[in-house]
Amino acid sequence: MNANLEMVRHAFEDCGMMKVWVGYYDGNNRSKRVQEKCGFKYQWTTDNVDVPLMHETRKGHVSSLTKDEWMILGW
Repeated sequence: MNANLEMVRHAFEDCGMMKVWVGYYDGNNRSKRVQEKCGFKYQWTTDNVDVPLMHETRKGHVSSLTKDEWMILGW
């Protein structure tokens, strides 16, 4: 099983979560694509997200997936 899908499965089945939130920084199209393939849906964009380890700010995009949506996908 894909490691990303296993993390989502773990969140819903083992941890009992009802919704999982993920994010990526503007320009990180690989991360965006992985999230889309796992069924996550875009929610919002935030400008000027502080990234302390890199000493900069970036634009961040947030997506989510509910347990019900995940169950419909049949992963």
